[in-house]
Amino acid sequence: MRVTTSAKPRPGATLPVPISGINVPDMGKLSSDKKISEAAALYAGTSLSDALFTRTQQRVLACLFAGDGRSLSVSELIQTTGAGSGAVQRELARLAGSGLVNVAQLGNQKRYSANPGSPIHDELVAIVRKTFGLAAPLRAALAPLIEQVQAAFVYGSHAKSGDTAGSDIDVLLVSDTLSYPELMTALHPLIEQIGREINPTLYTRAELRKRLGAGSSFVTRVLAQPRIWLIGDDDALAV
Repeated sequence: MRVTTSAKPRPGATLPVPISGINVPDMGKLSSDKKISEAAALYAGTSLSDALFTRTQQRVLACLFAGDGRSLSVSELIQTTGAGSGAVQRELARLAGSGLVNVAQLGNQKRYSANPGSPIHDELVAIVRKTFGLAAPLRAALAPLIEQVQAAFVYGSHAKSGDTAGSDIDVLLVSDTLSYPELMTALHPLIEQIGREINPTLYTRAELRKRLGAGSSFVTRVLAQPRIWLIGDDDALAV
């Protein structure tokens, strides 16, 4: 008498064990899940910006999709982003080819601007503003207070391109007349818009001078970190 065997299970299927009623998981699937978990652990803490775009893409998009509608030439983009000519031109070619960016001929110069008619224009502006393009909306929020502020800059994880979805946006400001409630009133609409907390630290020039003289570890650490200037420059810190 010829005994026939059952068909082989499909790859990825579980193998039933009738005696105990337990399904034996496919080890190949477990191995893949483990590799994904290990990779996720390796990239834990990756910034939102770096997870979505290369550094050059971030810089170009931040210039073009800040939501202010401005147009820029290739040379202006190279100067503003600090990226190489070839890298910037490749990104512009991709953006123009996809219809995300408009190209206008102005004399002998081509000008590039975000295409508001693109189906994802508003979404891309929102992504830029919520991640690596926060400097422009922060400057706009602080614009009504500019006469009272001697210096303002972003520091911490956002300035170091290491922020995640749960990161606060840390801002240090120097003003002799501005009150904290006034500052938060100016920042609140932006906080609501981007859905992230903005954590301002406000000093008068005398307070900053005193803390620097006392060797404050916080102030020393902040001033040693990368900064994104919103108002003023390094000279404004010579208090």
